[in-house]
Amino acid sequence: MCIRDRDRIYLVLEELNLFPETVLATTKVLFINFGDRESLYALQAISKLRANGIASELYPDQAKMGKQMGYADKRNIPFVILAGDKEIENQSYTLKSMVSGDQSNYTLDQLISFFK
Repeated sequence: MCIRDRDRIYLVLEELNLFPETVLATTKVLFINFGDRESLYALQAISKLRANGIASELYPDQAKMGKQMGYADKRNIPFVILAGDKEIENQSYTLKSMVSGDQSNYTLDQLISFFK
């Protein structure tokens, strides 16, 4: 099963309210999906975050940002990361708190430190 298929299954489980509560509570950060180039950039970071014990995921499809933010909100994911052209160029990530709405730019190492 490829990653995209697994993520779509997760979306269906979530839509049907069949996602186990233990899974809902574990993801700390959701990367917003802006497209293929941005997804590849996000997946590199996700790999390093996971290697450091930080539960993270990428929204499975390129969709309107409101839908992706709503998904994070429903799943009680406390942070989202925005990584578009500007962030890729600067080798940075914009971290947004879903609780306060505050956002700041971080390098990957700074993100790892933030979540540890």
